[in-house]
Amino acid sequence: MHQEIIIPKTFGDLMVKSLSATVNGFQVSENVLTIDDFSAQTRVAHLILNQNDILGISKKVGSFTNKMDFSVMPSADNLPLTTMTENAQFKLNLSWEPQNIESSSTVTFFFDILDAFLLDRPVSVSYNLSILDDDERIFQTSGVSNASGHNMIEFDVPDDVTGIITLQFENLNGSDLADAVIPVIVDRVGVAQTSIPDWIKNNAGWWATDQIDDSAFLKGIQYLIKEEIMIIPSTEISEPIGSQVVPDWIKNNAGWWATDQIDDSAFLKGIQYLVQNGIIVI
Repeated sequence: MHQEIIIPKTFGDLMVKSLSATVNGFQVSENVLTIDDFSAQTRVAHLILNQNDILGISKKVGSFTNKMDFSVMPSADNLPLTTMTENAQFKLNLSWEPQNIESSSTVTFFFDILDAFLLDRPVSVSYNLSILDDDERIFQTSGVSNASGHNMIEFDVPDDVTGIITLQFENLNGSDLADAVIPVIVDRVGVAQTSIPDWIKNNAGWWATDQIDDSAFLKGIQYLIKEEIMIIPSTEISEPIGSQVVPDWIKNNAGWWATDQIDDSAFLKGIQYLVQNGIIVI
C-alpha cells in the first residue's frame, strides 16, 4: 500500500530533516517513510506499507476496521529545517538562535548549502537571500556560501513584524532555477501544554485489566476534560453516536501507557479519537 501525505512548504514546522509516522495511532518503522522535496510548493511524505506491515498494525489494533488514519510529525529536534531548490541541485539547511524568535529582537540565522549531486556535500556558491513579511522585502543580502562551516547572518526583527516570515534564497550559483523558500515564525503562540494528572494512569491500568468497565472509564475521562483537570489538544468534535464501543487498540494503548511503554502524547491520540467519534462527549 502506498499513501502520499502532501505537506505545503508554507508549513515550516514539518520542514524538518526527518519525520516519523503513525497508522491508527501506532508508530511505524522509519524505513517505510520516504520524503520527496523535489517540488517548489509541497513536500510529499510517501508511506509504503507491505503486507507484513499491515498485518502487524492489524494485530495491534485488535479489532476489525476498514479505516486507516495516517499522521506525520517531526521525529527528533525541530531544527534544522531543510528544503531543495526548484532545480533539485541544492539542499538548504536552516537553523537559528534563539529558537523562539520575537519582534524587536535580534536573531542569528545559520544555513548550509549542500550539493545534492555530490551526496549533500557543503559547497561554495553565490546566493541572494531576502526575508519577506507578507511579500514585502524587509531584509536582503548576498554572498558566497562557506564550504567548510555554517553560514551566518544576523537579522533585527522589526517591532511590527509578527507571524510567518519567509527566507527566500535565489540565484544559487547564478542559476535562476536554483531558488528555495523556508517559512519561519515570529512570536510563536505556544500551544497549551498537555496536562494529565498522574493518578489517571492508575485508572487506565485498571481499565486495561478489566477492573473497571468501559462506561466508568469514559465517564471519568469525560468529567476530567470538562473540568479542565485533563487537557487535550484542540480536537474537532463529532456528534455523539448511539453505541459507546471503544476500539480494542485504545484499551491496549491505555494499558501500555499505564506501564510507561508509550508516552502521554500517544495515549492522548486515543482520547482524541474517542472525542472525535462522539464516544466521549464534552
